Amino acid sequence: MGSVIANTTDVLIVGGGPVGMYLACLLIQQNIGCVVLEKRIDPSTHSRSIGIHPPALRSLSLIGIADDVIAHSIRIRTGRVFSGPDLLGKLFLDGCPPPFPFVLSIPQYRTEAILESRLNQLSPGCLIRGADVVSTGQSEDTATLVASFASQTISYQAKFVVGCDGFRSGVREGSSVPFVGSAYDDAYLMGDFDDETPFGSDAAIFLSPRGVVESFPLPGGKRRWVVWSAAEAAPEKLAEIVLSRTNCPIRSDSCTMISAFTPDHYQADTMAVGRVILAGDSAHVISPIGGQGMNLGWLDAMYVARVISKCLQEDELHPPLLREYSRVRLKAAARARRRAEFNMWMGRPARVPALNTHIAKLITKRPFAGYFARRFTMQG
Repeated sequence: MGSVIANTTDVLIVGGGPVGMYLACLLIQQNIGCVVLEKRIDPSTHSRSIGIHPPALRSLSLIGIADDVIAHSIRIRTGRVFSGPDLLGKLFLDGCPPPFPFVLSIPQYRTEAILESRLNQLSPGCLIRGADVVSTGQSEDTATLVASFASQTISYQAKFVVGCDGFRSGVREGSSVPFVGSAYDDAYLMGDFDDETPFGSDAAIFLSPRGVVESFPLPGGKRRWVVWSAAEAAPEKLAEIVLSRTNCPIRSDSCTMISAFTPDHYQADTMAVGRVILAGDSAHVISPIGGQGMNLGWLDAMYVARVISKCLQEDELHPPLLREYSRVRLKAAARARRRAEFNMWMGRPARVPALNTHIAKLITKRPFAGYFARRFTMQG
């Protein structure tokens, strides 16, 4: 295997997912040189995350893609809350602060495609696919990284290395940062089907004594269904559960994606060690119930871009700024984790169904409705 030495840049980003590409766009717009290393050779086509909340959409406007993302999305302005098949009330999001009083629904692969297109406009060749990180290190003045790519081993030097490489982050592990957490005792089935409901662009939440059913519109006439269940990942089984808990029929033969998952929660001890910085799932993993994870990573990136810019402008590491970044963003992740845990608690099989119904009614009524609308959309 050949070796190419002395590839130098200001910032080396490991992970070419939504957080890594977004951070690169922010930095390049400030004339900061960066390289993004992504292990996957081809873009993902799996629609994992679908929700983009208003604070994250404001962050996407900073790199000029908010309008493009909106154009390819469904705008969710209303959430319908049911007890079984019976409507309890509606939660309206259009009372949230402008300019984005809605939540967007868009498959993650489409969001990533828009980000990659923007990154290629700003810096063609910045994203390098098929690069596998071998090792990381740092000195007082420089961060180093060795990656394998095709038949070569490439050595990089940078002022900063940012790990946006997810739950199994090699950057985090290479920096010996503890990552503490565990799985929840919950299990979910998730699938995308043709939308034959009367809900239009509304989300729908069905509280059931046997576990929650969540339903979200998708572009292209599809609808995502998420159910609390440990059943096998089969379209017929998911359709059966949805019908039994909601009276909503869905055609199992229209399924385009099916998966089962158990939520986790993990958090790094710190998000900055010298010249190595963590962002997104490499630093914190929260339950996907509520759709906050990708949004949280973009807000990390927005903060860390400001810190890196200041450090480079003044040619100084500024450890207090990096410690403050870690403190603020870990605190934000803890808040997001608690929001997700509340959502999960509401969706578990109810020991006292009347209690869940009462809470759901309160959520949709004044004066609580405005508070919960902001809470569920990550505002404040």
